[in-house]
Amino acid sequence: MALEKRERRVPRRKVLKGGKIVSHHLHGAIDVRIRDLSEAGALIELPLATLLPQTFDLLVMSEYKIYPSIIRWRRGDRMGLEFTGTPRMASLRK
Repeated sequence: MALEKRERRVPRRKVLKGGKIVSHHLHGAIDVRIRDLSEAGALIELPLATLLPQTFDLLVMSEYKIYPSIIRWRRGDRMGLEFTGTPRMASLRK
């Protein structure tokens, strides 16, 4: 049986960036590691027992950008996200 090569709409790049999941349904933010990133989505790592709403924002700390996201899949401590809109700049509070 031949393995099919998965075709992607948008090329992704491997990264290791800090991120936070933010939602008005959560009390605070959840720290995550971003492993892959593209214009269309991201692969993140988060603690196994973390419960999340289906939609939330992903804050990419190094870019100060917030991406509206939905969960596409989850396996163990890894989760695939699809971005659902244009990223916006995060306003930093002191």
